[in-house]
Amino acid sequence: MEGRGTAAAALAALVTLLGITESPPDVRPACVRGMIAMTSDVDSAYARPGDSFGFRTVDAVIAPDGTAIPAGANGFGVVAISNHAARGGRGGYVVLETRFVRLADGKHVPVTIDWAGAARATATGASRNIPGIVGAVPLVGYVLGPYGFLHHGKDITIPRDAQIPVIVGDDVAAGTCRMPAPAPSSSPVPSASP
Repeated sequence: MEGRGTAAAALAALVTLLGITESPPDVRPACVRGMIAMTSDVDSAYARPGDSFGFRTVDAVIAPDGTAIPAGANGFGVVAISNHAARGGRGGYVVLETRFVRLADGKHVPVTIDWAGAARATATGASRNIPGIVGAVPLVGYVLGPYGFLHHGKDITIPRDAQIPVIVGDDVAAGTCRMPAPAPSSSPVPSASP
C-alpha cells in the first residue's frame, strides 16, 4: 500500500513540476450555426474553380451582431476546388466555399461552411476501379493494368436542396467564438453522376 501512495505522490510532483494543468473552460460564446440549401446542382463534370453558386437559408437565425436573417434569404458562394473525373478511374472532386447571405436591404452577412459537420460541402466521385487484390492474381494483373488506365471515373454532384451547415458571421474567422459540437443532419449525401 505504501508503494502506491509513494507512486501517486511522485506522479503529482511530476505533474506540478512539468506545469501540466487542466485547460480552463472556453468562455467564448458559441458560434452561431445555420443551415443552407443549395439552389442548383454543382457537378464536378462542369464546375470550375471560381464559379459562383447560389443557396438559401433554411431557417431564420440571428447573426452575432444582432442582424436577423430570415428563412429563404439568398446567398452566394464559389467553387473552391473542382477536378473532373479522368482516365485511370480518377473520380471527380468538388469543394464549395460559401461567402455571404444577401438581405432584402442589400446588407451582406458572411457565412462560413461549418467543416465540423459539413461532409456535404465536399464530394469525390467513384473510381470504378477493379479491387486491387485482383491485380495480385498471376497474369490477371497484366490484363487489368490497361483497363485501369483507360476507364473513366465518375463525376460527382452536390444536388439542389442539399443542406449544408454554416457558421453565421465572421466570428469564427476572428476566433471570437467557440465551435459547438456538430449538429446531426438528414441532408442527402452528394451523388455520383454517370
